[in-house]
Amino acid sequence: MSDSLFSAHDFSKEVAVSHLPLKPNIICDSIAVKGSNGNANYSKVFRNKAIPNRIVKTIHPDLNTHHKLFANAAELFKNKPCLGARPYDYVNKKSAPEFKYFTYGEVNEKKKRIGAGFIRSLLANPFKNSELVAHKKIDHHLRDWMNYGTKSTGRNNPDFEIEKANSFILSIFASNRMEWILSDLACSSFSITNTALYDTLGPEVTQYILELTGSPMIVCSMDKIPQLLDLKKKFPKQLENFISIVSMDPAELIPTESFELAYELRVTIQDLRQIEEIGGENPIKELAPNPDTLYTISFTSGTTGSKPKGAMIPQSMAAAYISCLLCFEPHAGPNDKAFIFLPLTHIYERETSSFALCGGYYLGFPQLTIGRKDVNSFNDLIDDLRVFKPTYFSIVPRLLTRLEALIKVKIKELNPNDQEKVNKIIHYKLQEQSKADGSTGFDFTFDNFGPYKELRQFVGFDNIKWVQTASAPVAASTLIFLKASLNIGIRQLYGLTESGGAITATDAYESNPGSCGSIGPTGEFKLRNARDMGYNISELKGELLLRGPQIFKGYYYNKAETDVVFNEEGWFHTGDIASIDGKTGRITIIDRVKNFFKLQQGEYISPEKIENRYLSSNPMITQLYVHGDSLKSYLVGIVGIEYEKGLKFLNEEFGYNKIAMSSEELLEELNKVETKSKFLHIMNKNVKDKLSGFEILHNIHIEINPLTVERDVVTPTFKIRRPVASKFFAKVFHRLYEIEQSLVLAARLKAAKL
Repeated sequence: MSDSLFSAHDFSKEVAVSHLPLKPNIICDSIAVKGSNGNANYSKVFRNKAIPNRIVKTIHPDLNTHHKLFANAAELFKNKPCLGARPYDYVNKKSAPEFKYFTYGEVNEKKKRIGAGFIRSLLANPFKNSELVAHKKIDHHLRDWMNYGTKSTGRNNPDFEIEKANSFILSIFASNRMEWILSDLACSSFSITNTALYDTLGPEVTQYILELTGSPMIVCSMDKIPQLLDLKKKFPKQLENFISIVSMDPAELIPTESFELAYELRVTIQDLRQIEEIGGENPIKELAPNPDTLYTISFTSGTTGSKPKGAMIPQSMAAAYISCLLCFEPHAGPNDKAFIFLPLTHIYERETSSFALCGGYYLGFPQLTIGRKDVNSFNDLIDDLRVFKPTYFSIVPRLLTRLEALIKVKIKELNPNDQEKVNKIIHYKLQEQSKADGSTGFDFTFDNFGPYKELRQFVGFDNIKWVQTASAPVAASTLIFLKASLNIGIRQLYGLTESGGAITATDAYESNPGSCGSIGPTGEFKLRNARDMGYNISELKGELLLRGPQIFKGYYYNKAETDVVFNEEGWFHTGDIASIDGKTGRITIIDRVKNFFKLQQGEYISPEKIENRYLSSNPMITQLYVHGDSLKSYLVGIVGIEYEKGLKFLNEEFGYNKIAMSSEELLEELNKVETKSKFLHIMNKNVKDKLSGFEILHNIHIEINPLTVERDVVTPTFKIRRPVASKFFAKVFHRLYEIEQSLVLAARLKAAKL
């Protein structure tokens, strides 16, 4: 039986793409596999309803690698816009008001020149030492590229011979930009394994990944060069393989002293334009990878504070995760655009951007911020969306809750007549969209009512058809409100680094939002009992286990951790607790095996759920970290606000009547017990019907943007690293629990005395 969706006998590869996506009424459900008998500890096996009798690796046998899927797109969409960005004025630190793009055909030629340039440049590097294993791979790449593969790294291989699996490893170190994708495509087409370094996650992690991978070349934005040279200076032996920096920004903008220091440290510096010229003058025919070639090593961001683990992702797995989304999501029309906002460091955006490339979308990238001092990622996002006007983009729950709060404030600012009409339209949308899957609630008159339509325009959603969210739970109420108020679809996805990003998806208009949809055709799942947490497979609740071609091969040089997450039958333990809908087979993530805690009286607390409820119901807050102690009977939290909203609160609630005050003064006033008691009262009032009594916060500490990557308390995709955050805010929690104690109980006591 074929392991591709369509056979070469029935369809050409071009025609196969045109037959996708599959119909939502079947692709968005999962069903139990006949003959897969569960037992006391495991449920039956579930697969996608569209193809229940098998698991597929790719949509077509001739499209079984990341490289081939893009090559197919380059042929199909040769003259369409492919990659675009706002040109950056490095002198005035300002982005142009419009996007400029390269076509698919142009991108295809550029990545050929860049790929050849990478190889030629390293071969000619004066600091290459052929005694080093990584450098020997440079010497032999043109000879050995066909022999690289992940078969020798199987989990049953006791030697775990990783060095046979990949080429030398090229590292990419930058925030999202066009050059990121160009470098990635170039690596893929020349059988070069790459990895991504964490942007702003700290030099320790950067040094760890560079040493582990033995990476000789780093393609980066020029702001990263001082950090890289500093690491090379401090760790010359550990980073002896590192000999080349390729700047995504023009070489003439790099200080002369950086070139001099680099040469002293046995590192060359070139820019990407020079690399492309070298490849153009000394071309190499593309070294097309085979399915087993190691495409990338994707390091997990890690919420536990430990060293990140590198998930090995072969070309076949990349083809599988692209095929998964091709089966679920619409391909591009003539003018459809995708905005690439979430960090490409992580596999979620790499998967969704690869889908967009293979589906014919025009990919737009965020404005550059090099040298800017006024960086505000959320404001920059809105600015870019207003200019680019994408059709869809990937987002995370924390941004969705912020959008929800922003739209609610915007509605309140309307005049009473318009506010009433807009709320009426939203109510109509809520009703219509809840009737059946796929129901959009389209109404020509309502959809074109000025103040309602302006809600979309306000956040740059003029042309948005749908967005997709993943990486953390999000309240169903948030999805319902945003679909109705912004007149858009929202797909909820689920996946991990180890599954190559999303492996499940919902329809854009799921009538009862909250699930993560069905498993893709490229995998299967079952549940494991988690009775110690109160979850039982008899109720279709338990730990989610995954298997199939979309699951990774193992962690790079970490067989011990690899063995921990796989059982003897090859099932990957996700660590997530799922609930399965008995009728549709749809997956809802309801908890995390390690991400829950008990309060003193034994109540189980799921902090992410509580955080999302508060954030979506309180426009005045932008961040929240909920913390509990098993020796205490109540919860406390770290609250993030914007300066302007904090000042407005003081003026309106306490009559400060101030136009401005320093951030330090503001936070000092907000964190006075009397002041934050009022603040907390408002927060709790807004969630009183959405949370149980034991889930209510009893005390808070307020800061402006307390949860940052620089503090190491969140990952670059904004997941809270709870063990790390708990230690970071330990003194604050001591004050909240031991000194100030419960502000809620104090208020109740005061009211009783009155």
